Amino acid sequence: PLRERNADIPALVRHFAVLAVREGLPMKRLDDAAMERLRTYRWPGNVRELENRLKRAVIMADGRTVGADDLDLPGTAAVDQAAINLRAAREVADRRAIRQAMVRTDNNISGAAKLLGISRPTLYDLLKQYRLQA
Repeated sequence: PLRERNADIPALVRHFAVLAVREGLPMKRLDDAAMERLRTYRWPGNVRELENRLKRAVIMADGRTVGADDLDLPGTAAVDQAAINLRAAREVADRRAIRQAMVRTDNNISGAAKLLGISRPTLYDLLKQYRLQA
């Protein structure tokens, strides 16, 4: 299991980065916090989960760097830190739902909006408000 071979994670990350570029995804680097989070996560889904998390993070990360929050692993989001501010908790939940919808629909705005139960213009507004890339 990958959880017993966490020393292999940096090599797997490099391998999946090469594959992602071949598939037309942009080249992005992981910051130190993201790499540490990958090393400490228990990986119940094994190597396939690692690959899927990395692809999703590359698609949804703003800029050229993937951070720990972009990995969307349990225990990294602000909601997991028991946010008591309703607006902050809603923003975290909205971001997570939008990212998941965009990944499931391969960044198709119409499909993601339908999946989220909102209109396309509303989704565009949310993407702009939360500074997420379409």
